[in-house]
Amino acid sequence: MKKKWKIILGVLLAVLIAGYWASESFKPLTAQVLEVQPGTISLSFKEEGKVVPAKERPIHAIHGGRIEQILVEEGQPVREGDVLAVLDTREIDYQLQELAAQLKSVRGEKAGKLQEPYEIQLRSQELLVEQAERELAQYQTNFARIERLYEANAVTEAAYEEAKKMLEQAQTRLELEKQALALLRESTGPGSGTQQFYEGRIEALQAQLSFLEYQKSQSRITAPISGIVSELGIKEGELANPAVPLMKIFDPSSYAIETYVLTSDIRGIKEGMEVDVILDGRGEDVAYRGIVKNIAPSAVSMISALGLEEQRVKVTVALEDAAAAELFPGCAVDVAFTVDERRDVLVVPRTALFPYGDGEAVWVVEDGKAQVRPVQTGFYNNRDIVITEGLEPGDLVIVDPQLKGLDSGKRIKVQK
Repeated sequence: MKKKWKIILGVLLAVLIAGYWASESFKPLTAQVLEVQPGTISLSFKEEGKVVPAKERPIHAIHGGRIEQILVEEGQPVREGDVLAVLDTREIDYQLQELAAQLKSVRGEKAGKLQEPYEIQLRSQELLVEQAERELAQYQTNFARIERLYEANAVTEAAYEEAKKMLEQAQTRLELEKQALALLRESTGPGSGTQQFYEGRIEALQAQLSFLEYQKSQSRITAPISGIVSELGIKEGELANPAVPLMKIFDPSSYAIETYVLTSDIRGIKEGMEVDVILDGRGEDVAYRGIVKNIAPSAVSMISALGLEEQRVKVTVALEDAAAAELFPGCAVDVAFTVDERRDVLVVPRTALFPYGDGEAVWVVEDGKAQVRPVQTGFYNNRDIVITEGLEPGDLVIVDPQLKGLDSGKRIKVQK
């Protein structure tokens, strides 16, 4: 009797299990789907950038000297022509006094037509030639330095022309001294060539006076442009080095972004293309529109955060509305470049694809059931891919092809 009941219970249990599995097999599988419609897909990447002034000028002292006064502070707005700093001119004043005394003495000698023994006068003229040669060498060195600063936009054109003028005057003086010496040597007596001798000495002294007066005029360092003082790197009492900027002045109305792009990505970037400049806004990023203004003609070697050497090209981006941008020099931003874009194409997530035969396929929902649909693919980015064949607008694609229970013919409960 007990055996009979065991058989009956076993049969009932089998029926229940079979009924459960039957009900489960007919129960729809809930799946998230995507309705395919024509859209846009783009290929983009980001690089770190830094905000720099579009217009900035370094401020140099034309000659060395002690800083007597600093009349501005870091961050102070100034106007073109404002005095920024003043150099101590006492040493120049002493030299001017000495040269003025020498000039007075020479003019007195000329007026009195002093006569010297021929040999003494000849030796004196030879010494003047040697002095003129030394001074010419000094002017040549000074002009070479001024020329380098001028090419770097660190000095004004007026300063450059003045230094050039001083060099030419020194060359002229040397020629005059040499001519005077030649006249003395060719003369038959000590009286010949006296007029040229004194004129040469007077012109040489006047040239030195002019150069020192120019140096003194440059002791009041003024702003070449209107803007904001930055990188003030010297204090009162310190010595100014003409090769090192005292400070910088930048125009706050116009900023640019400098970024460095890998050489493998630079081919997709063109001058004039639009980019997004993204600033971390503490909870909400702020994006500005920018325009690529300049692409460097050559790459430079840079070390990545991982310590790897990379070849990158400098790209300069101008902001479309720099005045409205809440940026400042040195601010870090991201620059988003879109190097390729396809419009009006059918796009699905790359994760929706799975290998199928010799190609790829997606799961689609047809008449409420899951079906495999082979597809042909095209352009893609890190997230999405273009379907060129196999799908039509309105098709429902299952997002997760690895969904548990998913099988061909399985009833699907659509979840969008």
